[in-house]
Amino acid sequence: MIEILPYEEARDFEPIISSCKKENWLKFYTTKKELFRQALKTSESYVAFVDGEYAGFTRCITDRHFTIYCCEIIVDEPFRRRGVGKMLMKAVCDKYPTCAMDVISDNDDFYAANGFKVLANGMRQF
Repeated sequence: MIEILPYEEARDFEPIISSCKKENWLKFYTTKKELFRQALKTSESYVAFVDGEYAGFTRCITDRHFTIYCCEIIVDEPFRRRGVGKMLMKAVCDKYPTCAMDVISDNDDFYAANGFKVLANGMRQF
């Protein structure tokens, strides 16, 4: 059974950090770890459990009316291709039904399989 719960720091932070390490998302568990901790608390963050075991998370930001931006989503390898990622995104979208969700992807196949379409190129100022 897949269960999606709102983020709770005491329960979820260390498993999320473990997920980031597995994906080599270095800044989230080294130089910016404490900033990431704060971001998880102030964003729309959800955690997935499969049969009571941590399976992954998502963190999104939203204006609550038009747009949800999915900042991060990780489903740990043993739980992929079971609908966990889809349910994480659905939890946020269900909370804000008037919003569209935007992502910047390094896994286009996952998003395409979940109804996302390429709209344009993204840019970022560094």
